Amino acid sequence: MRIVKLVCLLFFGFLYTLSNNTVLYAQSRIRGKVIDRETKKALPGATILCLKDQQATSSDSLGNFVLQLKPGEYQIEVRAMGYKILHKKITTQDTSILLALDDEANAIEEISITHRGKYRNRNNKAVELIDLVVRHKSQNRLRGKDSLSFQQYDKLKFGMVNPKPIFKLGLSDLNFVFNNVDTTQFKDKKLLTLFMEESNAKVYNKKNPSKYKKIVYSQKKTEFDKRYINNHNIQSYLNYIFQPIDVYDESVFILNKQFLSPIADNGKLYYKYYILDTIFNKEGYFIQLAFEPRNTTDLLFKGKLQVSMDGSYAVKKAFLSIDKDVNINWINQGELRFHYRKNEEGVMLLDTAHAFISFGTKRGDAVFADRLSVHTDYQLPAEIPEGAFLGAPIEIQPQADQVATHRPVALNSFEQATYDNIEQLNNKKSFKTMLGVGYLIAQGYYNLGKFELGPLEYVYSRNNIEGNRVRIGGRTTQDLTDKVFFEGYLAYGTDDQKLKYYLKSAVSLNGSSVVTFPAHYVEATVQSDIMEPGQQLSFLKGDSFFRSIRKNRPTKWFDTQGYQLQHVVEFGNHVSITTGFTHQSRNTIGDLRLVNSGNPDELITEVNSNEVHVDLRWAPYEKFYYRNLTRRTIKEKYPVFNVKYTRSLDGFWNTSYAYQKVSLAASKRFFLNQLGFADVKLTGGKIWGTLPYTLLEMPNVKQPDDRHAIDYVMMNQMEFAADQYLKFGFSHELQGFLFNKVPLLKKLNLREIWGANMFYGKISGRNNPYISDQVVEFDKNKEGQTMTQVLNKAPYWEGSVGIDNILNFLRVEYVKRLTYQGLPNVEKERVRVSININF
Repeated sequence: MRIVKLVCLLFFGFLYTLSNNTVLYAQSRIRGKVIDRETKKALPGATILCLKDQQATSSDSLGNFVLQLKPGEYQIEVRAMGYKILHKKITTQDTSILLALDDEANAIEEISITHRGKYRNRNNKAVELIDLVVRHKSQNRLRGKDSLSFQQYDKLKFGMVNPKPIFKLGLSDLNFVFNNVDTTQFKDKKLLTLFMEESNAKVYNKKNPSKYKKIVYSQKKTEFDKRYINNHNIQSYLNYIFQPIDVYDESVFILNKQFLSPIADNGKLYYKYYILDTIFNKEGYFIQLAFEPRNTTDLLFKGKLQVSMDGSYAVKKAFLSIDKDVNINWINQGELRFHYRKNEEGVMLLDTAHAFISFGTKRGDAVFADRLSVHTDYQLPAEIPEGAFLGAPIEIQPQADQVATHRPVALNSFEQATYDNIEQLNNKKSFKTMLGVGYLIAQGYYNLGKFELGPLEYVYSRNNIEGNRVRIGGRTTQDLTDKVFFEGYLAYGTDDQKLKYYLKSAVSLNGSSVVTFPAHYVEATVQSDIMEPGQQLSFLKGDSFFRSIRKNRPTKWFDTQGYQLQHVVEFGNHVSITTGFTHQSRNTIGDLRLVNSGNPDELITEVNSNEVHVDLRWAPYEKFYYRNLTRRTIKEKYPVFNVKYTRSLDGFWNTSYAYQKVSLAASKRFFLNQLGFADVKLTGGKIWGTLPYTLLEMPNVKQPDDRHAIDYVMMNQMEFAADQYLKFGFSHELQGFLFNKVPLLKKLNLREIWGANMFYGKISGRNNPYISDQVVEFDKNKEGQTMTQVLNKAPYWEGSVGIDNILNFLRVEYVKRLTYQGLPNVEKERVRVSININF
């Protein structure tokens, strides 16, 4: 048998040799090396492109490369960041070649700034030069041009650094992935890419009026198993923390933080500048200077700049690095590189922007993120097609994933293998098991393919009506279909011994997915459950295990039967319109008492309502994470607005209340450069009609998917009611701006937080049970104290101060009730501790 196997093996080997002899003998292998002409140092990551057949490769960490070509003469092009493009003729007889590139100026090396004595801005030539750079920013910044267009290639990578053998234990069938470790980018780092995205786009920009459009016409990325990994969310998150960057921006946004640019308008207050060298070459006269932060713990860079001295004072090169002392978590290395190329008119155009960050602990790196952007084919001024700016600012064409990617910088062999490796990985049973466990822990759902059970935190909870509540629920996945969506649950309470249920379905109306933006669908909901007064129908109505152990958990309930039908349409400019009809039949249960204010002997046990509503929402430039119909907005600097009109249908389906409601809401995150960021939320509304107070506005009742919701920590449930109201929420995270100035504290990387919440409302005479005899009296607690109050002329306020990033994951806040402290059964102050993990 062994002889037979050996003969067969030799036979097939012979056939393979015969079938491939044309390749073996028709191609020549050319070995080469790319070096810096002046320093003779090897250049890793250089791209070597054969112009004849577009075959390309890249040099490794020692500058070496290999090309396999058919016999003949060829013209090759060699590119490396910061070096002039080299064109050279070669033949296949040249079995070994040396390619020397000329630096466009001087290469930026690692920074070493020695002590220079006492630093002064006055009479400092470096500061005078920075003043000139700042003064000329408006004319050098590309966004400031009347019009321009260019081609943009982006490559975004995420993966592991120096993967250890421990990751291979018990996963022998996954070893092939760990063989694809890239050693060409850094000598001291081995990079294993697990996610990679490439895209080609056409970008248009106009100054007056200010408009921006990016049309992605080609896109390729790794795809994990969609049952467990939402690839869109990975892409969205990495693109959020690694946004397009430019040294001309006042602040460079990276990792959800704003690092002040060294050429910011007020950069002199935070940076020190030193002139290092003068540079003369064919492109002109440049001055190279270094900069460093005055306080190394602030969100600042250190690095070098090259500035053109042709009168434009434009930046030619920039190298920015994140100091190891910066008040930021999990970052071991952060580098940003910018390279600008002068066009025929002498305008410096951004050629390449490269950002690399490695994440980990003091013991070493764990993961990395890398983004490369290459800009080519500038048109300045640009001929912008009519209608180019219509729709969303960033538009991905429908067939983008089917268009071949054009790469101005070739992939190395490790990057080329990433796509195939991830596809193989998805087919491994052990990897699927690992993803399933991770999904259950992270999302709380157990995936069954076309359906998933969960969420885990809602399986058990407790309240004063149901006692122990057990719930089983789930939702469909895209494996079933992305045109129709279902979610629902069944719940049972051991004390009331009643079955509760919820079912919701959404059906696409435009033949596209009901999940992705922009969507157009109709949805129907039915729910039978106990609900807090003022609460709307929802799959996640706040009855999780963690809510049931809060101090101010609800104690008053309606037994509610609800039906809802809605139509949702979203437009490319991030305007959406939701119209719908909702019916709710509510019956008092437990100790909830609604006594007629005109007759103390009459107890109202049923409150029914029929409502039609129109909700207009505008969220310019919005990006979000999603899973099925659940979306979470990625908080950027752009605001979100809502206007909602509601009208009752009285006299229909056992209802008698006639009323109208209007509410307006807005929320926005303000990035304050070195002072961190602040979130502001504002909501106002008015209700017309005579209603029981349970149908009025109660500010501390949880509503589903409310982007503008304010968490009133010190306010009891149902404590206030109003038919005209204003809500305001403010929270500010200073990112360590003050603590960084305290010598003993700045090493701890602590961060300051503070905020305030306000509610102001009035209740008209027709709805005030102390005045009107057509409504219901406010209910009382077990001690006989009135639970719901009418605000007087003063608004309700609560404030908080705290310390974040304790041991890199804890947040401690002191929360104090500032007004209405004399009301019964209220807390005046509280200390709360929470887990908050962030960069």
